[in-house]
Amino acid sequence: MFSVPLWLITRKFDNRGFRGRVVSKPSLESLASFIRDLDSKCTLARLSENHIFAGSHGGELCCWSAESGDLRWRAEVSGPISDIAIDAGRIYATASASLHAFDAESGQLLWSRELEGGSDFVQAWSGVVWASSSVYELEIDDFIEATIWRFDDSGEQLERWTINERPWHFGLHEDGGVLLGLGRPRCGFLRIRPGEKAEHFEFATDSPVTCGACGSAGRFLLGHSDGSISSVGTDEGIEQYVESLVTTIAGTDSGFISGHEDGSIWFDGGVRNVDGTVDAIADLSGDGWASSWDGSESRVSLLAAEAREFSHDARIRHMDSRQNRLIFGDDLGKVILLESAVVKRRLEEDLSSAPENDRNQALRERLRMLRNS
Repeated sequence: MFSVPLWLITRKFDNRGFRGRVVSKPSLESLASFIRDLDSKCTLARLSENHIFAGSHGGELCCWSAESGDLRWRAEVSGPISDIAIDAGRIYATASASLHAFDAESGQLLWSRELEGGSDFVQAWSGVVWASSSVYELEIDDFIEATIWRFDDSGEQLERWTINERPWHFGLHEDGGVLLGLGRPRCGFLRIRPGEKAEHFEFATDSPVTCGACGSAGRFLLGHSDGSISSVGTDEGIEQYVESLVTTIAGTDSGFISGHEDGSIWFDGGVRNVDGTVDAIADLSGDGWASSWDGSESRVSLLAAEAREFSHDARIRHMDSRQNRLIFGDDLGKVILLESAVVKRRLEEDLSSAPENDRNQALRERLRMLRNS
């Protein structure tokens, strides 16, 4: 067992540390290039170079053109869909207790494999597919076991590893293996390489990993329940320390953006505090975006020199960005696409003075009443 040294850096900002001012709060839809719908709650939203992929709690997996918004294909499996990976013209999806392979162009189901427990993550590279599944014990209200799987692109199982923790981050490593950020009991992280035993590494903190992301220069960023963020793959250990559970994290060209249970958002420009828990974060053309939920509506924050906030009726738990595009997936099954050029143009307009569509406003009020009833 190896120990990873940590250097603790504490950045001090007061609650006004973000120096931009919030100038308006129009709806998120006012920025959208288009909006598409799933059959139920969105559980996955992912962008590729030319396509949008989204999965639902009910097991619907859709592919739209990122350029036009046209539906390319739709597939159904036993849901919920938890993760997808894209490699060599194929889409690999973990859903319920299975791993599925689809043709990326047609959506045709190529093969399916049953996993043990509930399926969690999937990664794929150069014809090799990695997946994880975990077993939840109701009596102790915790995960008791996880299995890491390695398949070839035809669905043949190559290897499997069983561990006593559920991974909360599952990333591809440049050496062809995977890196897993672990919960209790061991915490820390695992390195798994083909044909080798899993190798466990400890952090100086024994706090469980709660989320993770791939940062710049090949490093992995792992958020912890004590608010710390560990970096693996560079000389730095802990990048930042805030005493609130890390709910989401995204790597940027210059560092990272982290969201926390207490509503704080940490980024290169300072700290921003919002009402509710931060659910999702992404970076679009150098500007950070974050969604939070206060119990009645989502607040989408643009972390730019001039802060902006946008309202949304449903909880947004999923965001992804690529090049000049950003997508959101919400609990009502809506998938919303933003494009940087369109956003820039509309932000230059006086969005707050635009008249609200009466029908949309009535629907929003009705939804709020239903939630509060």
